[in-house]
Order: sequence, then structure tokens, then C-alpha cells
Amino acid sequence: MGSFFDGLGGITLLIVGGVAFLLFIILAAFASFYKKIPQGKAIVRTGVGGGKVAFNQGMYVIPILHKMEIMDISVKKLQINRMEHEGLICKDNIRADIKVAFFVRVNKSVDDVLSVAQIIGTERASDVDTLTNLFEAKFSEALKTVGKKFEFISLYEARREFRNEILDIIGTDLNGYILDDCAIDYL
Repeated sequence: MGSFFDGLGGITLLIVGGVAFLLFIILAAFASFYKKIPQGKAIVRTGVGGGKVAFNQGMYVIPILHKMEIMDISVKKLQINRMEHEGLICKDNIRADIKVAFFVRVNKSVDDVLSVAQIIGTERASDVDTLTNLFEAKFSEALKTVGKKFEFISLYEARREFRNEILDIIGTDLNGYILDDCAIDYL
């Protein structure tokens, strides 16, 4: 009878060890499904459960059920140059050469990140060439509109007012992007 219980103890030990091993494998799998994100980026997860976005914390991404993409939401610099025959025409009809740097980023909100991801894509969302194609016409038009309000001399003397009017005309909301600031590099 003693050998029967000895065999039963070995089977019990084998079952407990197997369950512990399976539990360890399941926990390791779930730990590998958790994705963290560095500052200045966002995780965009699509699939089962709809679109989700994480900024500062991580999220679970199960490979069969979800697709994960990383979007750069840091500030990007767009340079707009209006020189020589393309220069700004001032109120007094003098042409002014100008270089303005615009600082644009994807707005840090779930709706805006999802919107930009769907319309442009996560990889192209922070590409400077893509951003230039999207915003150059709008920024250039704002420069021309505001430039026509100022005389040539007042562009130099009232740079802050000129800059503020540019920001007011463009606005801050740009279809999921946000204009953080602009700087007049050359005038």
C-alpha cells in the first residue's frame, strides 16, 4: 500500500509542477503583450475593441487581436521662406524678404491622434515633408495676409505684433495638429 501512495505523491507533484509551469508561461505571455511608450510618442492600437491611444503609460497589445503603431507627437519645425520675387508685399507696396519657422505637433488628445492616424498615417504624421505639403499654403497665405497690414518699417519695429497676428490668423487647431509657436528668423 505504501508504494501506491508514493506513486500518487509523484503524480500530484507532477500536476502541481505542470500547472505552475503553465501559469508562468501565461504570465510571461501577458507581460510580453504589454507595450510601453517613450516621451514624445503615442501608441495607436487598432483591432478588437476599436482604436485606443496611450501617451505616458503602456497598453496591452495582443498580436492576433490588435495592430500597434507608434506615432511621433513631438514638435516639428517647418520653415517658410518668402524671398525675392516671392517676398511679402507690405501695406506700402514694398517687398520684404522673410523666413519664418513654424512649430507644429500632433495634438495630445485621443481623438486628434486617431484622426491623424486615419487620415495621414502614423509614419507620415511627423514627416517634415508631409507637414510642409499639408501646411505650407495655409502658413504662406497667413504671412501674405498679415504682411499686407503692416508697412515695411513697422515689420521691423512691431515684430511681436506681426508674429501674434500670424498666430491669430492661422489659429491653433489644424485638423489634429496644433501650432505651438512661430518665430521670425529673418526679415
